Amino acid sequence: MRQTYQSPSRATGPQYPIAAAPARPAPSSVAQRVHAPPAAPKKEKIERALKHTYDAEKDEWTRENVLVIIEDKPFQQGCMRTAHHMMEVEEDGSRCAFVAKFTKISVTADSIFEDSKLSMISQLYADEFNRVSGVDKKVAFLPSYVLVLLDRGNMLCCSEPVLSGNYLKHNNNDGVVATARMVPQSFTHFTWECSRHKILICDIQGVGDYYTDPQILSADGVGFGLGNAGVEGVKKFMRTHQCNDICKHIGLTPALQTLPHLDQLAAAPKPT
Repeated sequence: MRQTYQSPSRATGPQYPIAAAPARPAPSSVAQRVHAPPAAPKKEKIERALKHTYDAEKDEWTRENVLVIIEDKPFQQGCMRTAHHMMEVEEDGSRCAFVAKFTKISVTADSIFEDSKLSMISQLYADEFNRVSGVDKKVAFLPSYVLVLLDRGNMLCCSEPVLSGNYLKHNNNDGVVATARMVPQSFTHFTWECSRHKILICDIQGVGDYYTDPQILSADGVGFGLGNAGVEGVKKFMRTHQCNDICKHIGLTPALQTLPHLDQLAAAPKPT
């Protein structure tokens, strides 16, 4: 008989039931702090910033003063954001490589902070997935931060550590399954059941099983940034997802069997 997955209960933390795991050292693909800084460009502008970090366990933000150097010219840009090389400068002069992301469209400060929360929330689900999946290689998400650039009139941007290697996008928030790798697809399926049908984490992309820029779809379509396609996005994923050995090992409900319940959720009155 197939054993079904039971989501753990929580007494504290965010409203979605997830089990936390001990912190792990960052994979080797993430840039580490170095005490021998690279050759400085001809003109470096060190800026003051307030770095905001979201604690998904406590559902609260903390902040600290940091110094940063951000290159003016983006190395990559899309329709919504530009990406710039950035260094965070420590008191001892050491530096850590980051990417700073600026929005190209008009958004609220709340939207920027909401986007930054997605990776931190996703990591909690990754910890529980790692506990039950039976896969040796662990899933992890790049931490994301919000910077208030004090020398630019309190301009906001997001930052994250540099991720290097063979970058792949595995699925998106519109039901597209782009690779046949089992781990990212089963992780997305898992989040729907772990959250007790509250959220689904998709737009899984990154290097190996270290991911960045996830998107969270909520059953009520509320929160989690501009890419939250709600229950319709969840339905699209379940229609295209083919359950694999990891889904079966965990005991997840077969994807197609979730569709009647999703249709009921889609027909339910939306919150006002």
